[in-house]
Amino acid sequence: MFTNTLPASTKKVLFSLKKTSTVQDFYLSGGTGLALQIGHRESQDLDFFSEKDFNAELLQKELSKAGHLENVQLEKGTFNCFMAGIQIQFLYYPYKLLEEKIGWENIFVSSILDIACTKLLTISSRGNKKDFIDLYFLLQIYTLPFLFEKLEEKYTNLNFDKLHILKSLVYFEDAQKQPAPRMHKEINWEIVKKEIKKKVKDFKI
Repeated sequence: MFTNTLPASTKKVLFSLKKTSTVQDFYLSGGTGLALQIGHRESQDLDFFSEKDFNAELLQKELSKAGHLENVQLEKGTFNCFMAGIQIQFLYYPYKLLEEKIGWENIFVSSILDIACTKLLTISSRGNKKDFIDLYFLLQIYTLPFLFEKLEEKYTNLNFDKLHILKSLVYFEDAQKQPAPRMHKEINWEIVKKEIKKKVKDFKI
């Protein structure tokens, strides 16, 4: 794992979380899960998913043993907080994993393929610059047709508009105004946009 992509503060929080028994019921996903595996950029937020529903209040009690929790938000199937300035999310995510979780130092990490499918849906609802950069690197691993095929396999009970997702993949207006994340692999934002546009243009629905 490319642990150099994690800021020192994130490493410290993650080390504390590893000591809890509850964290093994979840798997790390999102940009941090991807950065750990491909080493392309810095990522600090910790997004943990679980295929099984959980009791958020019991989770809070367990996580409190790892450190002081701030800005705690509890909802059914969702637990959000900050620990030492790092945003942490635990989410009930009832969608199957396409590939096995990766065991790493007492936690599990989502596969790159599963993260890629989730990333498509993420961009369709919000277009952050870091997500487009992630997509650029993911499209060097997988083709867009393959990812859409796997998207349907992963989210069998979810109705999504394929055309809407494709349009979202080339809508950069909001992301344009955002700062780029600290990169560990050199990249140019204009090239990111150009390459994604080309992939979308070549894709036949």
